Amino acid sequence: MFRQLDYQDRVLTALDAYLGFLKEKKVRSDRVAALAAQDPDLGLAIPDFAKEAWEAMKAAGKLPVSRDAIPFSPRHDGCDRPVPNTVLKVPTGGGKTWLAVTAVSRIMGSYLDRNTGFVLWIVPNEAIYTQTLKHLRDRQHPYRQALDRAAAGRVRIMEKTDRLDARDVETNLCVMLLMLQSANRETQDSLKMFQDRGDVHGFFPPEGEQQAHKAAIERTPNLTAYNGMFPMVKDSLGNALRVIRPVVVLDEGHRAISDLAFRTLYGFNPCFVLELTATPQDVQPRGGRNPREGRYANVLVEVTGRELDREGMIKMPLNLDPRQGNDWKATLNAALAKLNALDADARALNAESGRYIRPIMLIQVERTGADQRESGHIHADDVKDWLLTAGFDQAEIAIKTAQQNDLSNPENQDLLSPTNRVRAIITKQALQEGWDCPFAYVLCSLAASSNLKAMTQLVGRILRQPGAIKTGVEALDECHVITHHADTASVVGAIKDGLEQDGLGDLVLRVSQDDTTGTPNATRSISRRPSFAKTEIYLPKVMVIEGEDARDLDYETDVLSSIDWRGFDPKEIANNVPENAQAAESQLQRISLSDDGEELFVGETVAVNSEVLAFDPAYAVRMISDIVPNPFVGREIVGSMLDSLRDRGFDEHKIGQLAGLIVEELRRGLETARNARAEALFKSKVAAGQVQFRLRLDGRNWRMPFSVETTEPDNGRQLLNRAGGPLVKSLFAPVFENELNSDERDVAVYLDGEKTLSWWHRNVARTQYGIQGWKKAKIYPDFIFAVQGDGSGKRITALETKGDQLDNLDTAYKRDVLAFLSDHFCWDETAPVGELELVNNGETVQGTLVLMSEWKSKLPQLLSKNDPAS
Repeated sequence: MFRQLDYQDRVLTALDAYLGFLKEKKVRSDRVAALAAQDPDLGLAIPDFAKEAWEAMKAAGKLPVSRDAIPFSPRHDGCDRPVPNTVLKVPTGGGKTWLAVTAVSRIMGSYLDRNTGFVLWIVPNEAIYTQTLKHLRDRQHPYRQALDRAAAGRVRIMEKTDRLDARDVETNLCVMLLMLQSANRETQDSLKMFQDRGDVHGFFPPEGEQQAHKAAIERTPNLTAYNGMFPMVKDSLGNALRVIRPVVVLDEGHRAISDLAFRTLYGFNPCFVLELTATPQDVQPRGGRNPREGRYANVLVEVTGRELDREGMIKMPLNLDPRQGNDWKATLNAALAKLNALDADARALNAESGRYIRPIMLIQVERTGADQRESGHIHADDVKDWLLTAGFDQAEIAIKTAQQNDLSNPENQDLLSPTNRVRAIITKQALQEGWDCPFAYVLCSLAASSNLKAMTQLVGRILRQPGAIKTGVEALDECHVITHHADTASVVGAIKDGLEQDGLGDLVLRVSQDDTTGTPNATRSISRRPSFAKTEIYLPKVMVIEGEDARDLDYETDVLSSIDWRGFDPKEIANNVPENAQAAESQLQRISLSDDGEELFVGETVAVNSEVLAFDPAYAVRMISDIVPNPFVGREIVGSMLDSLRDRGFDEHKIGQLAGLIVEELRRGLETARNARAEALFKSKVAAGQVQFRLRLDGRNWRMPFSVETTEPDNGRQLLNRAGGPLVKSLFAPVFENELNSDERDVAVYLDGEKTLSWWHRNVARTQYGIQGWKKAKIYPDFIFAVQGDGSGKRITALETKGDQLDNLDTAYKRDVLAFLSDHFCWDETAPVGELELVNNGETVQGTLVLMSEWKSKLPQLLSKNDPAS
């Protein structure tokens, strides 16, 4: 049985009071309008009944005290008629959908005096759309049952593509779901909603009745029509809505505050707009106009986080444990210990009361995807491997990223089911809005220091209380955030931001520190040397030029998605599959009881070769989808691969047996082709000026920071120069030994002793200067230094150093990128008016890669006053 909560009763009581005032004022307004129409000479002003009802609510003390200073904000439809608008401020997880369906029944009955009509239900994204549609279509769900009661069972749940007849609206309560972006476009005529689509009937006169069409346009002036000598109204869904004048339910109303969204929404000529949001947005007036000219949220009632907590809706308090160590595995281990403790409590609760809870841990990582697993980043696959080592099995771990969604597997779709085994969900930031799992108790953020925004959005995922009822077990009525190597104050601020975004800013946050034994010092700032304290230092970024605008090059958008795979011939790849290849034999171990039934033993392995294997093209397409994103083109490539193999004499049986090898070779060949095509594309765009590596006068460059962070204590061991004294040319001082490896220390000391060098800086990978090439991973130079040239300008060098054991394809790629971009570096002389920030002093920038075994011979050339390239 659905349980209506105290604060929900309070919301609906306030709505009932408002509808009562609204109906009273509407009756009076209609009478004045009728008199004005009978005798226009009277000059009667038709009152704004929505405003009068709001003022009556305020005079009766029935509006939130916190909004006393906010004026009423009138709304008008596309025909300039007043539209009642009210906002219910309800925190995330507070049952907004239940309030919406209950409010609709009251609006239809108490205000409109009917149980048929049309409700336009607008949601912000696909996840909420799918979830809401599912619930409203389910006749056993409380949401649908509330609508059925309001309309005596005559309810039609619709989508915008469904056929619509005027008789449907006359005899049913029609509820149409619509996503916000469907009604929010610059050119409304391009929308299908406003096109004559042939399946909207009964709202407008027949085609030949010209006077009737003219009269319809006079009654509703904002109808779209075919223009000509005799205008004819379009039979479109948009026009039908303008005539119907629907009740609008706007979920997440704070998302529809732009002028375009506002204009489009009220252009549907609604008779009532009900907004539900956790964070109402007020649009302030521009240009110093009267504050009363702003567009404010007409908040009818506010629900606080404390009210949700009292009703057992959320897990509170939220406990924060910020771990400051450098080992992410130690942080994850602490989170796992918390999860295991919660699991033990949940099992005890189940044994005592039969209530089932399976605590789940969300793990936020820094990197995902096949090409992102590199040293220095915490990758989803690294975390999964650690969890498997810690005792998890595959079924207990789900990865949810842009590339991989284990939660979509059939066995994982219902996370609340006792048959579901998921205990850990690994993500970066891909849990879309609307995702809900009350079993999530622990958020382990391994990426808080690098992606606080994503962590902020993930906080709300662990707040919902299972079953919306407290357990009575303290541990199971709270939730936990455990962070890795992040500044505590920043994390606390991010969590509070997350709570405020969910409308829960009034709740309490507990911060618990981990054991400080062995914990390094807190992060602190190191400033530049006094001689460089005010020096502006800029380095060029790889930029995409779009007309007069420039932006950072994005590998996915500007390189990968631009590769055209159509017509690709995989014949050479097919030729790499050897004719005498042997399929790996499947091995079956036979496990049985001994004859006396007392002992298990493992018999001989049995080769299973007799099965008929078939090559699955769909599987192959999925296996190459990260390289060839278009599945139709991927299917053509797979088909061509198979054709080439058949031309070589491979029959279907052999292709089936070698399926794994064939897919492996195809991936390897496509990766090689992708890299070659990406390189050619990148270089062609540079040649055409579409991609540039320049110091820009408009200031869109990478700016050297004026301070850097360190965890080394004040008395930490400093790096010394060759004479045993302090370094004198490092951009930041001091430089600590522990922050560089032995080879880097040698290079740093050498640079510091060179007379031609103005300054040098040890670049911090992944947080400071990076160069984007034609592969996904950025190149982060180890050192940046400036040499005073013969003229007035300096030569700034970005130096990447590599050990000889790393002289491989990746090293060659980095060397090629740095050399190519250096050859194409220049100053960009164009700068928009008002954006001039740099002065061209003749600086040049070059990038180079040097193996550690050759730095002693190569660095002197780079430190020469003369250009080493000349």
